[in-house]
Formats: sequence, C-alpha cells, structure tokens
Amino acid sequence: MNLPLRHPLVWGVPAAALLGMALLAATQGNVAAFRALNALAPGGEAFWSAVTLLGDAVVGLALGLLAARRRPRLLWALVLAALIATVWVHGWKKAYDVHRPLATLERQSVQVIGPELRYGSFPSGHATAAFTLAGAAAIGLRLGGWSAALIAIATLVAVSRVVVGAHWPMDVLAGAFGGWLAAALGLIWAERWRFGLRPGIQALVALVLVVCAVALVAGYDGRYPEGGWLARTVGVLALAGFALTFVFRRGVPMETAELPTLRASALSGESVSIVIPVYNEEANLRDLVDRVGAALAPSGASFELILVDDGSRDGSAALLQELAAARPWLKPLQLIRNYGQSVALQAGFDHARGDFIVTLDGDLQNEPDDIPRLLVLMREKPQIDVISGWRKDRKDAMLSRKIPSLLANSLISGVTGVPLHDYGCALKVYRAKVIHDIKLYGEMHRFIPALAAEVGARILEAPVTHHARTRGASKYGIGRTLRVVLDLLWVKFLLRFLHRPMHVFGGIGILLLGLGFAALAYLTYEKLALGQDIGGRPLLLLGVLLALMGGQIMATGLIGELLIRIYHEPQGRRLYVLRTAPGKPPRPMP
Repeated sequence: MNLPLRHPLVWGVPAAALLGMALLAATQGNVAAFRALNALAPGGEAFWSAVTLLGDAVVGLALGLLAARRRPRLLWALVLAALIATVWVHGWKKAYDVHRPLATLERQSVQVIGPELRYGSFPSGHATAAFTLAGAAAIGLRLGGWSAALIAIATLVAVSRVVVGAHWPMDVLAGAFGGWLAAALGLIWAERWRFGLRPGIQALVALVLVVCAVALVAGYDGRYPEGGWLARTVGVLALAGFALTFVFRRGVPMETAELPTLRASALSGESVSIVIPVYNEEANLRDLVDRVGAALAPSGASFELILVDDGSRDGSAALLQELAAARPWLKPLQLIRNYGQSVALQAGFDHARGDFIVTLDGDLQNEPDDIPRLLVLMREKPQIDVISGWRKDRKDAMLSRKIPSLLANSLISGVTGVPLHDYGCALKVYRAKVIHDIKLYGEMHRFIPALAAEVGARILEAPVTHHARTRGASKYGIGRTLRVVLDLLWVKFLLRFLHRPMHVFGGIGILLLGLGFAALAYLTYEKLALGQDIGGRPLLLLGVLLALMGGQIMATGLIGELLIRIYHEPQGRRLYVLRTAPGKPPRPMP
C-alpha cells in the first residue's frame, strides 16, 4: 500500500529540492557551493568512489532484485520509475546541454575522482537513480523512520557527484527532484496499469536484474575502480537475497486469540488425550500428574493422560506405575530405550484415543490449568485444527534460551511459510484427525504445526502461561541446533517437493546439462572451425563434469518419482485430505 499523495514524505523531498535550486539561482551560489563541496575530495578517494557508485544505474537495478518474487507491484513500479527517470535525465541533457565543472573552471581548481567528464551535466543521472530507488522504497513500502535513512543515503550519493567533480550542485538537486517524482509516478501508474504483474513480465524483469547483479560480481565498477569492492558486495547481496526467496516462504500472518474464561463442565461430552514425553523427570512426575488431573477433572471432559517414558535412567518408570495404579485415566508407556522426543510423541499419538490431543512438556514449565481453556477455545472455533501455545512472557535466560529461540522461530517461520511466534512451546492442542495423518522422525516434533498446515490444517496461536524450571535439569541445549537445521531442510523439501521431486531435481539437472553442453559446444566450434587444440583445456573437463552431474541429478529425480508412487499406491495413501464442514457429515452412499 503506497503512501497517500498528501503525505509530507511524497511531496516534501521534491519541494526541498526545488527550494534548493531556487536559492542557488537567486544567490548565484552554484559555483561557490561546488568549490566548497569539491574541496572534500582530497584524501577521501576510496570513500567517495564507493558512495558515488551507489547511484550507478546498474547498481540500482541490481538492488531492485530484492523486490523480485516477494514484491511484484514494487518491482513493476521500479520498472516504470526507471523509464520515467531515464526520460527525465536524457531529455534534459539533450534539450539543455550544460558543461560540467571540468569544462567550465580551470583544470587545476577542480578535484576529480574517477573519469574526467566535461559535457551533459544537467541533471545528474546518479542523483536521479539514487532518489528514484529511495523514493520507490520509502513511498511504496511505508518504511516510516527508515525512510529518513534512505533519503540520507540518496543525499550522500548526490553530494558525492559534486565532490568527485562530475556535477554542479544545481544538477544533483534537479536529479533529486526528478528521481523522487519518477518514483511517485511509477507507483501511481503501477496501480493503474497492472499488466506488468503478469508472471512472464516479472520473470523477464528479474532476469535483467540478475544480469545486472552478475555484472557487478564479475567486476563492473562504473569507471570508479576504488569503489569496485562495494559494487561486488551489492551484487553478492542482491543475488543472495534473490536466492533466499526460493528458500523462505512468505506466510499469511497467523491468527491469535486470548484464552477464554473457564466454566464448570465446559467440556462435557468431549474426549481428550494428553500426551507428555518424559525423560528423567522423577522429581516432577507426581506434581505433574496431580496438576493435570486437577485441571481436567472439573471440565467435564473424558480424558486420558499418556505419559511416555523415553528410556529414563532414574526412577521415573517405577513412579509412573505406582501413580497409574490409583488413577485409571493415567496410561504410562515405557520405551525400551531413549529414542528422542519426536519418537516419544509419536508413540503417544499412536495410543491416543481422544478426539482432541494435547501435548506439553513434563518439566512443569507449561501450566496444566491452561489445557481446558485451550480446549474451550478449540471448541468455540470449529474451523481451527491446531492451537499452538505462545510463551509470550517466557521465564528463561535471555542469552542462552530467548535469543536463540527468537532466531530459530524466525528461520522456521520463513522456511516453512507458517509464521508462529513460538515453535518451541510444547503446549499445543490438535484435532485427532489431523495429528493421525502425521508421522514424526528425527527432531521433527517442533515442526508439527508446519506439517499440519501442509495437510490443510488451520492454525491459531494463543498466549499461554510459562514458569521457570524449579526441579530437574533441562534436556535442551545448543547441540541440537545442527539436527534441527538438517530436519528443517527435510521439512522444506517435504512441504514443497514431496509429490513432485522431479521439479527440483529436474530443474537443477537441466541447468547443469545446459551449461555442460554449452561449454562442450563452444570447444567443438574451436576444434572444428578454428583448429585449436582443446585436449588440455580445463573447460573440457568442466563441461564433461557438468553434463554428467546434470544427468545424474535428473536420474535422481526419476527415482524420486518412482519412490513417491511406491509410497502412496501400495498402501492406498491418498494425495489429499478432505475437510468436512462443521455440522455437515459426509453424505452416505446411495
């Protein structure tokens, strides 16, 4: 959503530029202002070369790559703004040819950094490009306070054109005016003319921008070699940002809701299974069982508490049997060894019989009293399949737990496209029909909401109570990070390519095959047409290697397609899940 035209940011910058031009004209201070700014050049060649390079059209186009795929309207607006800015710059240069300072003043009085330019001074193309890009981002993205930073950078680029001796101050002010105006018009026209949003046009524009970014990485420096390092940096960042759009999925903001007030017998008629994996939690078990029972008993729900002992080495197993003897709703499961939290949860899911399945940790950091309130919320929202807890006021250490968790949640949300504040919160409620379609391996228990969303589940996030651990030792540590990252890669593949592995392997394979055959075709031309010796050329080995790798990767895709059919067809697995509307059971067969 663009800023309204009456917003001060839209008209403030061009108004300030016009005011500056008027002051220079009224005071005849163009030359004096040039001399003052140009005097900053000695000793700052590397800095000013890098800054002025930011206004190069190729650099601006490469930065536009960051809008590709995620901001199609902004990308289309940038295309239109670039066309308007080009007409603005070259139109004035043709109609009003102004000599540059180097052609007007004495050579020894002008400090020059970079190429010695003499003609076509008005307006500054670099200043126009810088303010076009800054204006499109500030107006089109509603950046708020960040807009001032963009304007400051664009202003610094404009000033650098005077410092390097390429333009008069009047030229850069005209460039700022025209660039900002071009950005505003581009955004307006992009809203009216939407044919540029078509996938084919977007792909063509992205290809051009990729070429610009590759040119920067390959060594393009806009005739300012001392600033070439910045051009290469911009190219790498632009390509990396574009590549990340293929990894990170842009999800819809998650719906959140506060927990409702609990009434007596609010869950009458419902059946609930609470699944809790435990490992060496003997100190917490008795209190955990009592508090879960006290929370569920008044609710009116029929419930079972499934405590899965994941190969504990303390007295957890014996204590569970003792507690179960006097509590018919307590059903302990004892795994033969420590398999990990995901397998322990899967064991609990396999033995759960309730219509709703609740999970939480056994360390009493989750509040059992929140369980019936979450169930009431689920009952009030029949369209929701998963309620994920959010430890909004988390009682953990900042450096060792909160900050790594924040980074992990951002990463997982971006990769899976299911944005949650707290993937690590164990307190969650599921409808049984959803959870029984999911199988857990490795460390995939933390990705259950994303896996559920893949089969069509609708997810709600609710703030829950969190306590500091008072007994026992935490089973979580930084050592799990690598395993989580590896599982995240698998989840990414699972969500996007499980039913079409040939799409990912085939695409990579075709690319490598194309590059390999192109290299071999070029060498064949050199051998047959030019008579050159190619036997010792590294390009020959590279071409053969790329072709072989491409063929092998495509073969991997074909094997993946066969495995998918083996996975689904012999067991009668369906590729889809039907959703039954609330209150409308499926119609019986006639």
